[in-house]
Amino acid sequence: MKLTATFLTLFAAVGLAGAWLGSPGGFTADEPDAELSEFKEAMPVETLVLEAATSITRDRQFTGTLVAARRTRLAFERPARLESVNVDDGDYVQNGQVLATIDQRQLQNQLIQLQASRSQQAAVLAELKAGPRQETIAAARAELAAIAADADLQKATLNRVEDLFQREATSAQAIDEARLAWQAAAAQKDAAARKLDELEAGTRTEKVAAQEALVAGIDSQLEQLQLDISDSQLMAPFAGTIVKRMADEGDFLNPQQPVFELIESDQLEARVGVPTALLDQLTKTDYVVLAAGTANFTGKVKQIVPQVDVQTRTQTVVIAVDDAHPDHLADGQLVRMAVTEKRAIDGFRVPLTSLASASRGLWSIYVVEQQDGFSDDVGILKARSVEVLHTDADFAIVRGTVYEGERIVAAGVHRVVPGQKVRVENQPEERPRS
Repeated sequence: MKLTATFLTLFAAVGLAGAWLGSPGGFTADEPDAELSEFKEAMPVETLVLEAATSITRDRQFTGTLVAARRTRLAFERPARLESVNVDDGDYVQNGQVLATIDQRQLQNQLIQLQASRSQQAAVLAELKAGPRQETIAAARAELAAIAADADLQKATLNRVEDLFQREATSAQAIDEARLAWQAAAAQKDAAARKLDELEAGTRTEKVAAQEALVAGIDSQLEQLQLDISDSQLMAPFAGTIVKRMADEGDFLNPQQPVFELIESDQLEARVGVPTALLDQLTKTDYVVLAAGTANFTGKVKQIVPQVDVQTRTQTVVIAVDDAHPDHLADGQLVRMAVTEKRAIDGFRVPLTSLASASRGLWSIYVVEQQDGFSDDVGILKARSVEVLHTDADFAIVRGTVYEGERIVAAGVHRVVPGQKVRVENQPEERPRS
């Protein structure tokens, strides 16, 4: 009896110990594991915590055109026949290189005539400046002496005739003739004296000045003629490329009729239209990155044209392309420029995968709301309406009935519905042990 009672007591003790070890509370093994069941029933989702976005930055692409820094149409200034053409389309020319010439024969004949006329008038001027020769002055002095002697003789004759008339030995006519002869001789003497004074004084300054002006006028004509002859050769005003030839040998050209179009192909500029609101992102001397086709190159902002295009409502930004640019760039080629735009915004930055379509053009975001009796990583989904303010490649800026610090579903919104129990899979958590 004692042995049987001992075994029964030992069996009962072992049973009680096994029951206590098999239960979480240490009392019963049949109580269900509620926490483990809750964890297994919830849908696992990837989430993130909402953070406020105060600004957005994005690169905007604008298209422009590459142009040569300088472009000109070359023409002759006078009408003539085109005599020779030395270059053609696509040729690279140096500064001062002769590109074409026109007929100069008429100008050369005029040059010869003007040079002869100038030599003649210059000789006259030299003679005037040298004054009368000494031989001429001596001859005038001798002529004056002879005329003075004759005048003295006529005076003496007049005196004798008057004496005879007093004695009534001659007539009144004889006195008149003698007086007129003396007056004529006196006038000749006075003229000869004035001539001698003029010769001794030299050439008058007014006469020299008039002759100098005549020679200067011929020199001016010669200078203009030389310019016309020089302009008979059409020269490149700067180094560049001939992009268009417009005349051939033998053509008769009118004044200012274009013969070539020349561009400064070594120095290119990009002209890009940028909205006025974005110009505060650019300043003169800023370096920018440009693209033409698959090639990227740099340039420096040279000027922002202070005028808004009435059609595009943009202002032209002129960019000097760096010398180290790709060789295949050409005048007229399209070019792209990226401008970084930064503006203030009030919203939240979320991945595009967190958005679910809703009605009336809105979108929904699923917020994980905690519930009483659930663990920290389990919650119920609530749909919140939001408005999309901006999107880029992978993210969007939204605003609506969401708040900073709330946890939302970041991806896989097509697998869940509002009201569903979910488990935050990417949140650090301590899962129940099985």
